[in-house]
Amino acid sequence: MVPGRNDACPCGSGRKYKHCHGPIDQAPPQAKYAAAQAVYATNWRTTAEHHYRQRNYHWLAEQLKPFGVRRLLDVGCGSGHGLLGLFETLEPLKRVIALDENLECLRITAATLAGRKEGQIELAMRMASRATPAGYEHIAGPIPGPFTKAVTLLESDVCNDPYLAPALIADGPFDAVTIWMTGVHMLRQQNVNSIARRIHSDSAHRLYVQNAVYRLADQVLRPGGVLQVADRGETPDTEPLREEWLRGHREQASITSLKVQALAFRPYKEPDSRRTPMLTTVGRSAPVPTDYPTAIISAISVKP
Repeated sequence: MVPGRNDACPCGSGRKYKHCHGPIDQAPPQAKYAAAQAVYATNWRTTAEHHYRQRNYHWLAEQLKPFGVRRLLDVGCGSGHGLLGLFETLEPLKRVIALDENLECLRITAATLAGRKEGQIELAMRMASRATPAGYEHIAGPIPGPFTKAVTLLESDVCNDPYLAPALIADGPFDAVTIWMTGVHMLRQQNVNSIARRIHSDSAHRLYVQNAVYRLADQVLRPGGVLQVADRGETPDTEPLREEWLRGHREQASITSLKVQALAFRPYKEPDSRRTPMLTTVGRSAPVPTDYPTAIISAISVKP
């Protein structure tokens, strides 16, 4: 029996069917991937608004103040509320390229930033998805350029985009790369690239994305530039927990020239009502929290 719109989704997410698998189930095969992206984008906006009101994004941006960030690459911009916090906190910030493989997230981000960056935003759409017997393909075309606006919202799958690194290098070195609490839509594991890499969970996919960002940051940062990875996890308020988190990030950075420099945390409690539950992934060595208290954790690595 098909659930009602306001019934709990049978997947067990705790969300209503209309906020979860309902739109995906009702979409024709070639539109299901886009429907999953739209569901995620709408749900994440609700969660991101909570982070913004609680000034979690502003706190993360504060960690970047010592590094004089003027040019920034943001991976997984979501609804744009993180970018809003960055612009409101980092006075020198002049140039941002923000990536997301989810076109609906980019459109929401453009709307979020419109009041602050009116006339200074460009949206580069360049990916197409299709259903195949092997899974969903999400293929990128050449990157249009050069970019001319203060904020470029670029549709890109950071893990599988052969055009991305050359275009970013051509745009010039960055002072900082950020990836904050990256998320995964419900059909991402059915992407052919995820299937080929045997990625079977949201946590495994988050680690896959973060590893790709470590490699990309090593290519596009200036000497002295920083990568900031933010995630949610068990509060590292003891030395063993702190060392465990640092070990996880050092493991991820070991394939690059980046050196893990700083770990900071901010206690965080989930809102009573949420659309997108927060999962954690930092590194294979880091603990997955099984109980509260939890925190938003910022790890900063520096390129020599």
